Amino acid sequence: MFSAYGYLIIDHFIKAAQKAGPNLTTDTFVKSMDTMTFEPDMFGSPRSTYTATKRPGNDQSRMSQIKDGKWVVVTDYLK
Repeated sequence: MFSAYGYLIIDHFIKAAQKAGPNLTTDTFVKSMDTMTFEPDMFGSPRSTYTATKRPGNDQSRMSQIKDGKWVVVTDYLK
């Protein structure tokens, strides 16, 4: 599961870096991220959007627990 999250983080980084253009700097990357919207991922997470005043992407999470050695979803995504 954590390797999939790592993949998604890098995927978001790549998309924002590509949108920022060939002269990538911290400022162009941040400006690019501030306009990005990412659709729900393979886990069904909520859509993530970023702005200059909203950095977390979304404010929802869900609870899971390990039962019999496997992750089991306990709640849907909640604020």
